[in-house]
Amino acid sequence: MRGPNARAFQQGFLKNLILSLQACSEACVSSAGTASAVMSLQERKRAIKSSADIAMAAARGGGARWPRAILASSSSSPPAAKARRCKRIVRRCFRTRRSSRDGAAGACSLARTTTAMISSGEVARRLVRKRTKVLRKMIPGGELLDEISLLHEAMDYVAHLHAQVDVLRRISNAVR
Repeated sequence: MRGPNARAFQQGFLKNLILSLQACSEACVSSAGTASAVMSLQERKRAIKSSADIAMAAARGGGARWPRAILASSSSSPPAAKARRCKRIVRRCFRTRRSSRDGAAGACSLARTTTAMISSGEVARRLVRKRTKVLRKMIPGGELLDEISLLHEAMDYVAHLHAQVDVLRRISNAVR
């Protein structure tokens, strides 16, 4: 994200991040009952992550589906469920890579014969379907989109994640 839109997004993101963090700290104090309530490191991480997601979605505004999906999921499901889902996706991808490496070394002749009968176009279609399925799970609101819209949403989401990382990196450097 470059240009005047990037600056407006970053300013909106920073404003929304501060508001969301304030709301999170007020919720923590009200749930603990005292102002001296201390959050654990995991609770702080979760609060910052969810605040950053909410701020990014609020700063992005309309025109894309992922901001609405983030805002809807932030009010309905706990952030821990999202983290577990992401870890499962990473583990599944790692297992697939590892098993494909192992399978390449010790493949039996039956598997080779079956693979040889499948055309390269069919293998490519299967791979695209599999990766599209994973992408649908990673992009907020991606389950409801067709392939073209999913790719547009994914590009937009990645650009905004990049801007979010840039703003958070600047905040981290300023705090040091």
